[in-house]
Amino acid sequence: MQNLITNNIYLILLLPLWIFLIIMGGRFFAVYVHKRIIYALTLLSSFLGGLLTFVSLIKFEAPLEQTFSFIKINDFTISAGLYIDKLSLIMALVLFIVSFFVQVFSVPYMKNKDKNYRFYAYLNMFNFTMAGLLFSPNMFQMYAFWELVGIISYLLIGFEYKKEEKSEASRRVFLMNRIGDTALIAGIIAVSYFMYNYSGNPAFTELAIEDMNVIPAFLYAYTPTVVFLVISILFIIGAMVKSAQFPFYTWLQDAMEAELPVSALLHSATMVALGVYLLIRLMPFFVFEKHLLIIIMIAGVVTAIICSALASAETHPKKVLAYSTSANLGLMFWALGAGNIKAAIILFIAHAFIKSLLFLSLGIKNTFAGYITFLLGGLSLAGLIFSGMIAKEIMFAKMTGISSILFCISAFLTAFYIIRISIIMIKDEKLENKINFAEFVPIALLFLVNIAFYFVIRKHAEYKIAEPFWCALAGWGLVYFLHTKNLLLKFKETPKFLEKFYNKIIARIYETTSEISDFIDVKILSNYKPLIWICKLSVRIFGFIEYKIMNGAVKLTASVMKGFSKYDSCLQSGNVQTYNAYAFIIVTVIISCVIAAYTLILSQFS
Repeated sequence: MQNLITNNIYLILLLPLWIFLIIMGGRFFAVYVHKRIIYALTLLSSFLGGLLTFVSLIKFEAPLEQTFSFIKINDFTISAGLYIDKLSLIMALVLFIVSFFVQVFSVPYMKNKDKNYRFYAYLNMFNFTMAGLLFSPNMFQMYAFWELVGIISYLLIGFEYKKEEKSEASRRVFLMNRIGDTALIAGIIAVSYFMYNYSGNPAFTELAIEDMNVIPAFLYAYTPTVVFLVISILFIIGAMVKSAQFPFYTWLQDAMEAELPVSALLHSATMVALGVYLLIRLMPFFVFEKHLLIIIMIAGVVTAIICSALASAETHPKKVLAYSTSANLGLMFWALGAGNIKAAIILFIAHAFIKSLLFLSLGIKNTFAGYITFLLGGLSLAGLIFSGMIAKEIMFAKMTGISSILFCISAFLTAFYIIRISIIMIKDEKLENKINFAEFVPIALLFLVNIAFYFVIRKHAEYKIAEPFWCALAGWGLVYFLHTKNLLLKFKETPKFLEKFYNKIIARIYETTSEISDFIDVKILSNYKPLIWICKLSVRIFGFIEYKIMNGAVKLTASVMKGFSKYDSCLQSGNVQTYNAYAFIIVTVIISCVIAAYTLILSQFS
């Protein structure tokens, strides 16, 4: 079975990439690719990826690493390849399960959208980048795919880029994530630098995942405590931004401008969960200093409470679910800060299935089927039934003191806002007794997966109904009471203390930072003559590069493309048989390239 993993695991990466190339390559050469072919190939990619990952997880024996030298400078080497362990397989399995159901839902939902072929190409590329990140053997490859995930997410959110609000939202999401990406690469470079200079082993410089238990020990031993803390905090900031933790959660609201299937994909098991994945991978860094674990825990607690409170004041269903995503990821940070990694992973899986179910249920709103599935998913999210209940009870089992009280408050607020929005959704709305089976089937299957996961965890973990369940039940009771008194819509303003926090504290921090930067720029750097001379020289050099080299390259490219267009126009004969021949040639070339690449990769390790 180890041979099964070794020989076919690359298919998980290459198949979605290959389908992306078929779709975009065919459109680039103006070759018609039938929509049904695009749908079938996309679903096949996710299905086979999930099947291979599932079989590999069942028969998993030991971590497996396959790498080859990608960049080599003297004795400094960065490798590329795959690193496979239980964590990466679990995360990848959840990714492909959710992706498959979202793609099935997308077929009828997106059928009338313009240029939806591009949408499915992005979905395939998104799966490729996510899988590449999860199976990365070192931190440098992880960062490369980390950035690619952000780029593809930007393209998915701004799919309808001609609409100004969607285009602007995608830009804000992209720019906000640059904060975390900068912190992450700064931490990676710093650790690699210290490993290169002090570890005595050049192999540690690429920060391999399998060496992650040794690298923090070297760093802690050969650097001052302050340096170690700063580097570790950079990693934490990178994780907080990607997982939309307070005060960086605002970008997740902008992501709500995306199409419904994209929201279901991004908010469930993919991009926002990468911060949790990063913290688990780098947990050996944080155990050396308990203050780091406390920082992670506080970030999770604050996010869970504040975002739950904001969700309780929101009336738009997608925005409520966005706040809910940040809040539940905050619970995962909370669990990691408490050292309860098992509970964080269980909650991640449960949340992925529940949140994708909730988002997709919004796509069949105003129907009994859509409302019932949304309500059942909401009850599970609140911790009252199935996987959501068992995940939160397992997390609560190891809590004591103030932590248990705050967790009960979070459970109460979660039940309050999810049941509240369930009632608001049908207020003054007439539910129709109809159903679109093409859209409802993936939702129903996701709910069955939610139930199945509950029974799987129940066999392997002991739990009992405790305070969070009763607090969630109390939240439900409060919603019912307010509904009978017509008071549900009274709470629809942002809490005053949050407004004051952002308007006075956060705004003041930004203003002070700007003033300091302006002082350094105007008073210090602008009067330093050697620096001015270097800047002038740099401007001249870059001016030469821009005008003489880059502009020349652009003109040359334009000329080549004009010539290519002339030949390409000759190929547009209007003959269907000719177009079929073109399509056959293009697909054959792409398949040949993929097979050749696949064979070459396998030959490196045979």
